[in-house]
Amino acid sequence: MNNHNNIKNMFESWGKGNRKLPTNNAVIKDQILSKVPTNFVKTSYSRPSPFPWPSLVFASMAVLVLIVNLTGNPINSITRIATDSGTTGGSYPSMTVGTPAPEIANQARYDDSYKSSMPYYGGGDVPITDDREFLKTSYNATLRTREVSDTKTKIESIVRGIGGRVDGSSSSEKYGYVSFAIPKDDLEAFRLQIKDLVGARFYEENTNSQNLLPQKQMIEENKKQTENSLSSLKSERQKLVTNHNQTLASFQSQINSRNTEINILNAEYATATADRRLQITNRINQLQVEISNIQSQISGENKSYNSRVYEIDSQIRYTEENLKSIQAQDKNLIASVETVNGSISLSWISLWEMADAYFVGPLLAWILLLGAVVSYFWNRRYVGASASYF
Repeated sequence: MNNHNNIKNMFESWGKGNRKLPTNNAVIKDQILSKVPTNFVKTSYSRPSPFPWPSLVFASMAVLVLIVNLTGNPINSITRIATDSGTTGGSYPSMTVGTPAPEIANQARYDDSYKSSMPYYGGGDVPITDDREFLKTSYNATLRTREVSDTKTKIESIVRGIGGRVDGSSSSEKYGYVSFAIPKDDLEAFRLQIKDLVGARFYEENTNSQNLLPQKQMIEENKKQTENSLSSLKSERQKLVTNHNQTLASFQSQINSRNTEINILNAEYATATADRRLQITNRINQLQVEISNIQSQISGENKSYNSRVYEIDSQIRYTEENLKSIQAQDKNLIASVETVNGSISLSWISLWEMADAYFVGPLLAWILLLGAVVSYFWNRRYVGASASYF
């Protein structure tokens, strides 16, 4: 250790003894000073703040946008204002469940008119012992797409391709609408094909089902009552015909008996005395009057019978027509159950909204958050460079 200190002291002593200025030191100094300007401006440098204020501002804005979105004011309305600032005014159909687009409202009115055209059969509480289901299904969907007109045409082709019917359609540059009816058995396949047109993120549907069992039960009850009424009317007519024929037979029997008596009296008249002939003549006249009265009764019976038969036949015809109508109602109800009436509403989507659909939460919040991260690292880099300079 002492040797090390001695060596160090020897080198320091040697170094101090050999320090000296170059021989042309004064000349070099004058040349350097001649190059330096004499009118200096004093400049003060401030070290940047190490606190990342821009990053904090971006992060705060991102949180604010997220809060606004979560409190029921979707940020999509803000982004739509930004994207529509250079276009004509208008609002997009809402994609929120429970807030239908104008086209959906039109379909609702169409469904109401469709339901009102069907006979209402009352109903009431249906006992659980009858567990039959006659589900009437309606389908509504909203699609967001970049090609409204082409998508509308594809939807119509899909409807017709599964044996459905297009009831109405319309399209413009940014909006479209198709109402249709399709077989119930093909609903699931139809839904998948429609969803594939735009993808699940830009597809929203609403299906409703209602059991028409009360209507079915009422139809069945009406049919049963009508069939019983028709059976009673036919039975009554048959009884009326039987009684009428029996009455006519009785009247005819009375006429025949009197005609027989008249024939006997006429045969006796040729050999009878004058007094007996007078009696025979009076009796024949009496019998002819009775026959005339019986014929009047027959005429009255026929008139009453014809009137009553005509009335019953009219009731039978009316009841048969009513039964046919009830059978048609039953057939229409089954056909309605096997048919799905629906509508699809189309609306144009911007590239910004398409990007927004792929993020959890509003896209603007993610952009602001990215700005906060970039601003933070930029600030840290700037602060580090400044610290090394000073």
